[in-house]
Amino acid sequence: MVKKLIINADDLGFSLGVNKAILEANNKGFLSHASLMANTEYFNHAIEEIIPQCKNLKVGVHVNLTCAKALFPTNVVTEKGFLNNTFVSLLFKIKSKKVLESLEKEIEMQILKIKNAGIEISHIDGHEHVHIIPSINKIVRKLAKKHRISRIREINEGFFESWKFNGKTASFSNILKLFLLKFLSLFNDNSGDTGFYSMLNTCEINGFNLFQFLKNSRKYETVEVMLHPALSDLDSPEYYQTLHPRFVSFFQNSSRKSEFDLCFDERFKEYEIL
Repeated sequence: MVKKLIINADDLGFSLGVNKAILEANNKGFLSHASLMANTEYFNHAIEEIIPQCKNLKVGVHVNLTCAKALFPTNVVTEKGFLNNTFVSLLFKIKSKKVLESLEKEIEMQILKIKNAGIEISHIDGHEHVHIIPSINKIVRKLAKKHRISRIREINEGFFESWKFNGKTASFSNILKLFLLKFLSLFNDNSGDTGFYSMLNTCEINGFNLFQFLKNSRKYETVEVMLHPALSDLDSPEYYQTLHPRFVSFFQNSSRKSEFDLCFDERFKEYEIL
């Protein structure tokens, strides 16, 4: 049975609604970790108004290569200075020396921006899981070692075990996503220390599936639960106009509020929250 949990909110700094949700979920709920985007519009708001008010929130780097303005000015994987990529475009992009150097510079600048803001970085992961792409994973691991970041998110959940508890509510896209990420993870240097929940219900995590899994899983003692909480009513239509449509639909999905509500579930008291 799972005994210890890392309850992590992705996308800190992405929007006002995300930031406010993380603050409340940490102070009044069980949220213990958050992954911070260094190059998004609400980064400064997160640094100045959210993190200082949080209760022992552990903050990591949410490596962002798929949206927002690049921090490395001569990055070759940008369009007019913006990181307008997708996971698939980054996966299949020819990794020339110049491309790899740009990726490494961008990722390190994101790490340094968070470090220079006075944050003790607890972990590193990737927006839309770009850090699982093997060539990018090598860079992330190199920089994690350089900057003494102890934990890197691994997508290591067993497909059949996850299917047993999450398959009935899994979308076809999430099934494909888990297969792809599990395959790519074979080429990465994984430790296997911390389990992960749950790619099959990504962005649609529900309490029924989650607690059935936690009670019955035998693979890991410690599991990271990845959530995307947001209070989307706090985000303005004007802000949405600056985003790619896929992110607008993400924010407006009712599951953002559902995952926020999950952060307050009293059943988390049965576990040691790290």
